[in-house]
Amino acid sequence: MKFANKAVLFGLMLPVVCTADVFNDPNPVFGDAKFIDQSIPVGGFQITPLVKFQQGFDGNVIRAKTDEIDSWFTIFEPSVEVTGISEDGLLDFEFDWAFTHGAYHASGEDSYNDHNVSSRLDYFINQYHELKFQGRYIDNQEPRGTRFSIGTADELNNPDRYKQLFGAVKYTFHFESFESRIELDAGLLDHYYSAVSAEDIITAEIYDKNATRDRKTTEIGGKFYYQIGAVTDLVIEASRIDVNYDFTRLPDEELSSVENTFNVGAEWDITDSGITRGFAKVGYNKKDFDLAEKDSFNNLQWEVKVEWEPRQNLDLLTFTTARQTQETNGEGYFEFVSGSDNDEKAHLINNTVYSVQWEHNWLERVRTKLIYATNKDIYKGNIGTVRTDKNTGINVALYYDMQEWLSFSLEYTYSDRESTREFLIYDRDLFALGVRMSIF
Repeated sequence: MKFANKAVLFGLMLPVVCTADVFNDPNPVFGDAKFIDQSIPVGGFQITPLVKFQQGFDGNVIRAKTDEIDSWFTIFEPSVEVTGISEDGLLDFEFDWAFTHGAYHASGEDSYNDHNVSSRLDYFINQYHELKFQGRYIDNQEPRGTRFSIGTADELNNPDRYKQLFGAVKYTFHFESFESRIELDAGLLDHYYSAVSAEDIITAEIYDKNATRDRKTTEIGGKFYYQIGAVTDLVIEASRIDVNYDFTRLPDEELSSVENTFNVGAEWDITDSGITRGFAKVGYNKKDFDLAEKDSFNNLQWEVKVEWEPRQNLDLLTFTTARQTQETNGEGYFEFVSGSDNDEKAHLINNTVYSVQWEHNWLERVRTKLIYATNKDIYKGNIGTVRTDKNTGINVALYYDMQEWLSFSLEYTYSDRESTREFLIYDRDLFALGVRMSIF
């Protein structure tokens, strides 16, 4: 569903905003799909354990303009995947668990432990009807200097922690001709943060800075696919997203809203000759706030991903772009800084992202990946543009697949942020050596 699509597109911006996991990129030719991980059969299920390890150096841990902190770091990530298919083939089940421990040796306050649990169940009722269920629980951290602590990392003693609960269901109906199908989906995302206490400078009241970020997002939507060629489908989709914030300190800061979107486009998959696959959609977005004093926002939006293999099994070029509306997360810093040319608080972000990726298999066991990505965040308020940030990232990775179960990686990431608010500007260099092991 749309939540998942946004996550995939955001994943391509990892070199811009955080440490990238160079292994998590499965597709038919490159990435994790190259590995043949050994599974353990237990009671009709297949259990696949993995271990990933990174050792690296971060030149600007808190993404600060001044008083930068550099540190060597170690990231350890064990994970388990459990899959199963019923004897009649109608039920397809998957359960995933991953634990990530990140240790910053010169900046212990930035160390963290993350937990991710997800599952899915696909039920193929018959050739015309399908049901899919998804669930996910995340107990993660936002590194200091990102999201709410952008430019003000020293306001935090530790990474900003949050939890997410996500559930979704999708129903697919295939018409008898199989030239068209309808997908209907619904989902709920509950996003809440650990408390960060502060004292109001006027009233001396102790309050939770993070409380105003907690929110629940519900989405309902539908897609219609119609085959217009041997490998191409016309796509028409619409959705309604309802964002409800749990708490607002001041009445005029209420950000709850309803967002309606409509897109039309095409999806294609020319795999026989290995030429291209992808999708392109363009549409309209309208965001109406519950608070009448906040102006509605109307926006042209798009979502494009194109994969091209000029030489099958040797090169893969991927171009991605999207424009979408995002929540402000308190406009991105703990203490609002006034006195600038435009110091009004924003109530939404108009985000545009572009990414180009080139993967190449040099030898049977040696491959590389190069990613260039840039995004532009335009913060909007009632008087127009409040602030503009431009994030740019470059990621270069070299892989050596020693065995089917053992792979090494060496990567370099450069990220840079320009902003109309001077104190948010920064750049960062990151080097990492990684190991991926299938235990059995």
